[in-house]
Amino acid sequence: MKFINYKNEELFLDEGLIADPIDNQIQIKVSSSGVNRADILQKKGHYPPPKGESEIIGLECSGIVEKIGDTVQKFKVGDEVCAILGGGGYAEFVNVDERQVLPVPKNISLIDAGALPETLLTVYENIFNISNFREGEKILIHGGSSGIGTTAISLLKNFTNDIYVTAGTDEKCQKCINLGATDAINYKNLDFEKYFEDNKIKVDVILDMVGGSYLKKNLKILNLSGRLTYIAALESIKSEVNLLYIMTKQLKISGSTLRSRTSKDKGKIVDQVLRNIWPLIEQGKYKPTIYKTFKMEDANLAHKLMESSNHIGKIILDIKGGRS
Repeated sequence: MKFINYKNEELFLDEGLIADPIDNQIQIKVSSSGVNRADILQKKGHYPPPKGESEIIGLECSGIVEKIGDTVQKFKVGDEVCAILGGGGYAEFVNVDERQVLPVPKNISLIDAGALPETLLTVYENIFNISNFREGEKILIHGGSSGIGTTAISLLKNFTNDIYVTAGTDEKCQKCINLGATDAINYKNLDFEKYFEDNKIKVDVILDMVGGSYLKKNLKILNLSGRLTYIAALESIKSEVNLLYIMTKQLKISGSTLRSRTSKDKGKIVDQVLRNIWPLIEQGKYKPTIYKTFKMEDANLAHKLMESSNHIGKIILDIKGGRS
């Protein structure tokens, strides 16, 4: 099979072998793979795959079931699926535990489905499970124009009318509003803490991927019993915290990653998303925001776009189109 390899932070097409799936594994003939910021970190040597996972980059994919292991029960050869991966998405074939696999929703194309698993599972786990988000609550999403941000907006508008985001340009802010955000703050022109103080708004949940100096500001604008959840720390992993805010306002601060979790743990979130979110997709109440799709051989261009942060929504690699 062909796959995307990397050396000295550069991506290139390579060839290798793919083993047959074992036990409860499914082999997927990959159609597309979503590009995520974690892919950039792995390329730079900062985010290696968990033990036992493929060394190939790629945390999600869509495709067609090519082969199944002896104990697979949920899927059959020929099914259109998408999956959350520990690695291996930038390849023509990947083996994955069936618990990490979902059927492609009826009204989503096979290529676009490659943009679903990573962001939807991340949003669901961090906002609904960890932050215990309740219908009608106020939420702030930092990085509103990112893949995670656009996913959160498009999903949460089904549950609340109070979605606030930060983004780095007026264009990105307007796109977030078009997707369903109540308001968007251009953090380069206005301090988001001042925005919420001036408008006398307190939020119940904050999803943050920035870290660093945002921590103090987040704590100040959280409501009583507010919840702050971290999924990344693009500015800094270090920050001082005022414990008084946490104690007097009964705040909860948490964080999580998906990649290192077991198939059993990922499977629990997959089941929740399949039960609670897939019907919304098939009813036309959610669709992914796709910014650009690149050919497999243009993976470097896809990464350069991701690193530039000039995109709004998801970036996809079309693996199927790269086959001879």
